[in-house]
Amino acid sequence: MLGQLRSFFKPFFGALAQPFIWLRISPTWVTLIAIPFSLACAYAYASQQFWLALLLLPLSGLWDAIDGTVARALNKQSLWGNYFETMIDKLVEIIIFIGLAFVSPIAAISALGFGLLSSYAKPRVALVIITDNHDWPAIGEHADKMVLLFAGTLWAALHPFLGIEILTYTLWIIALISLVGGLQRVVYAKTLIRMAEKKGEILPYLKKGKER
Repeated sequence: MLGQLRSFFKPFFGALAQPFIWLRISPTWVTLIAIPFSLACAYAYASQQFWLALLLLPLSGLWDAIDGTVARALNKQSLWGNYFETMIDKLVEIIIFIGLAFVSPIAAISALGFGLLSSYAKPRVALVIITDNHDWPAIGEHADKMVLLFAGTLWAALHPFLGIEILTYTLWIIALISLVGGLQRVVYAKTLIRMAEKKGEILPYLKKGKER
C-alpha cells in the first residue's frame, strides 16, 4: 500500500544514490549494505536500545530504494539483480524480526510468519498461471510494516518503561495486517486463476484434476 508512494520520494532517493553512481559502485554491493545495518538494528532491538533501533531501522531499508537508481545510472540493470534485491529485502526483514523476537517472541514470530505467508501468496500464483508483478490489492506490504514498526519504535523510545509492551502491541498489529493482506492476496489469486482458466491460460504442465 505505502510502497506505491515510492515515486513521490524518487528525487530524494536519487540524490542519495549519486555518491554511489560517481564512485561507480556495483548496485549489488549497494543492495548488500543493508545486511550489516539490519544486523545492527536487530542487536539494538534485542538489547532494548530503542533510540539506536530507531536510527538503524530506516538505514536498513534505505538501500532498497537507491540500488535500482544506481543500476539504471550505471546501465547495470538485470533480471538477476531484480531477483537478488528482492531476496535481500526479505532477508533484512527476517533479521530485524529475529532481533524483535528477543523483546516479544510470540508477537515477533506471528508478525514474521504472517508476513511470509502474504509474500508467498503472490509468487505462488506463477506456478499455476502466467502472471506479472503488477500491484496487488493488499495491505501489509514491506513498506507498511516498516512504517508501523518505526512508529512503534519511536513510541517505545519515548516511553522506555513501557517499551516492551508498546513494541509487542506494534508487532501484533503488524501480524494482523499481514494476515489480512495475505487473505486479500489469496482471494485476488483465486480471481486471476479463474480468469486464466476461462481463457485457457493455465500453465501447460497442469492438467485438469491434478492441480494439487
